[in-house]
Amino acid sequence: MFWAARLGVEQDNLLAAWSWAIGAGDVDTAFQMLAGFAPGEVRTSYLLVLPGAAALELPGAAEHPGYPLALAVSALFASRRADVTGAEELCRRAADANARLDTPDWRVEEVVLSARSNTAITAGAFADAARLYEQAADIAQTGGDPADACLELILATGSHMLADDAPGAVPLAREALTLARQTGAPALIATSLLAVGTAVSQTDPEQARACLRESRELSTALGYQSARDLLWATTIAFQVGDQAATLDLGCRAIRDLHRGGERLNMGIVLYFIAGALAATRPDAAAIIHGAAEAFFAKSPPGFTQWITPSVTAALGEERAPELRARGAAMGRDQALAYTLAQAAQARTELELQTRP
Repeated sequence: MFWAARLGVEQDNLLAAWSWAIGAGDVDTAFQMLAGFAPGEVRTSYLLVLPGAAALELPGAAEHPGYPLALAVSALFASRRADVTGAEELCRRAADANARLDTPDWRVEEVVLSARSNTAITAGAFADAARLYEQAADIAQTGGDPADACLELILATGSHMLADDAPGAVPLAREALTLARQTGAPALIATSLLAVGTAVSQTDPEQARACLRESRELSTALGYQSARDLLWATTIAFQVGDQAATLDLGCRAIRDLHRGGERLNMGIVLYFIAGALAATRPDAAAIIHGAAEAFFAKSPPGFTQWITPSVTAALGEERAPELRARGAAMGRDQALAYTLAQAAQARTELELQTRP
């Protein structure tokens, strides 16, 4: 958390250093920077997407010992931008380069699996994504990194939830929490608690609220909450029916995710905000729902089940699809700006309703 917060403050300097390394043809520095994003604790806490392909084209890059990991991290960045074709090509190159090493690097294997999990989510293959994340967790555990194994299990939990498979998510989330407590890292425990809360939110909302509360207390004590944690917290708030918290946490998550260029998770947050607005602002909910769908090749089945019926009931069978199509046609920045504005107005209305 210390380094995530510091990197956030130093982001402009980090990007300047990256630009300098590329301009100077300094492969060592560029590859060291990319390698710094390989561990799960960094890449899931601090969401920055570097244009890794620029480093891969520098003179001497292909002969550098850090080339396989640089390819893998670049694939991960491409997958976060929802560039499925680019990510898959980089994954293939990373795997081939790693296989040519005298001793293949397990970290390369883990990062490649994570990148392929992201592309599976973009394509709507949520069960495949869960399986790949579980494989990545096994590799991290074998490699001696229980923190990364924990984080990969958390991501597998999320993929099961996207597939509307809460029973499959629960044991993975609990295993992640066990690993987190073994490491003793408060930030990792906070994230694992959110994964457990999300997995049980449909069957045990009280436990979900307790997990959310404990996690936020830890984050407050640390003085930092990552965009990843804000996404999980938004999920729990929506599942337990806390409209105000869903809108507040969701807007904070969108801002952080947008700064990091993280398309996949932004699409997920848009779904939850649409659901939170469905009862009071059905027109806006339908438009935001359509914008969220545009982030995925195939909508997560659980999200459609939670949101579509209420919006359609309020607007009718003809108007709801029309508004969803309008949202789908929006540019990304336009959709995010619209969502933030609608959520802010709804939060103001809620405050007025609850004010003595």
